Amino acid sequence: MINPNIKRMLAELKHEFPDLEEEIDLIIYDEEMNGYFFDDEFKEKMLYKLWINYKGISVGIIRVSLADNLFYIESCSYMNQEDLIFFSKIITIIFKHLSKIEFI
Repeated sequence: MINPNIKRMLAELKHEFPDLEEEIDLIIYDEEMNGYFFDDEFKEKMLYKLWINYKGISVGIIRVSLADNLFYIESCSYMNQEDLIFFSKIITIIFKHLSKIEFI
């Protein structure tokens, strides 16, 4: 079974963006850089990176270290205003649910 906070996050993303699974990739990495997708099981407390890929644009949400609850957002993609609005909505939903995880 998928982790509860990630499961709720995906449910909200699918509700807000019904075509999500067809048009967007959400890839989660643990500290050992093992990749996980929508329905994979992993220890959510070990989440290290989360990449969102949509229409050729990639945005990463990365923990500074496993010892801290600090994150940064990374992208090497240029975005127009419409894409920035779209990604900011997705990132807001993601952090709403990440904030409920008790990271180690």
